[in-house]
Amino acid sequence: MKIEESKKLQFLEKMIFIRQFEYKIIDFARTGKIYGSVHLCVGEEACAVGTGFAFKKEDYILPTHRGHGQAIARGTDPKKLLAEISAKETGLCKGRVGSMHFFDKENNIVGCQGILGAQFPIAVGVGLAINLRKEDSIAACYFGDGTSNQGLFYEGMNFASIWDLPILFICLNNLYGMGTHYKKTCKIDIYEKAKLFGIKTDTADGNDVEEVYEKTLKLSEYIRKNKKPGLIELYTYRWLGHSALDSRPYRPKEEVEEWIKKDPIKRYEEKLLKEGIPVEEIDAVKASVEKQIEETAKFAEESPFPEFTKDMEI
Repeated sequence: MKIEESKKLQFLEKMIFIRQFEYKIIDFARTGKIYGSVHLCVGEEACAVGTGFAFKKEDYILPTHRGHGQAIARGTDPKKLLAEISAKETGLCKGRVGSMHFFDKENNIVGCQGILGAQFPIAVGVGLAINLRKEDSIAACYFGDGTSNQGLFYEGMNFASIWDLPILFICLNNLYGMGTHYKKTCKIDIYEKAKLFGIKTDTADGNDVEEVYEKTLKLSEYIRKNKKPGLIELYTYRWLGHSALDSRPYRPKEEVEEWIKKDPIKRYEEKLLKEGIPVEEIDAVKASVEKQIEETAKFAEESPFPEFTKDMEI
């Protein structure tokens, strides 16, 4: 598949933006501008961008609790997203739900789930609705490797299979469910579990944005045409801890360093340079992102908190 240069630069810009957005959240959390827990996707940017660019506007998205990048890649306004995470009135949901439960009607993001595994039965409902309405859409259900050990995962796979639902299950296998390595909880890969239900599967290097994009697009087209579910497992790594202030004491230093060498952004930037894209164009992308992040942070900081009214009394 030939990808246009303009789209490649969009891939790079979105990945850089997502990473800087997540680091800005860390800054907000450490300086008391964000309350409560937030879960970040630093290191997983290629998964978010590669999948997000493969979907059509009419498709439905169910992000994980670590879903900021998935939403931004989909098209969510980052200013409204950061304002929501900061509990501001200008947020996507007027600052009422925060990081793990936001939804974005404009971009068909039907809601993140703070309860791990809750997205599976919801995705089944969305897939069933697509069929009943005879829509040319698919439901993209993101989840992490640890979630695949829950009963809801198997029930979701079973219903999607027997009802021929147009759902793409996207596993972000970042090796850790909170502080536990996946190999300590299961002996087989996630895609092998889906095969038990006759579901079409694929895998991809989750740090290669073009591979993720091409394979997600291909599997999405199969689902859309045949009205049957599919699952893709993306092998990646989250650089940071489970939540923003988790210091990762459970992970070997050597493991983290090894994965950082596989940085999806640095890797892609080097690839584009080898393909002849001028360094000036890449520098322009970085400068644009820096400006956008500053504007996004300023919007969230200057936005007002919700006012307490009688309608909000408990």
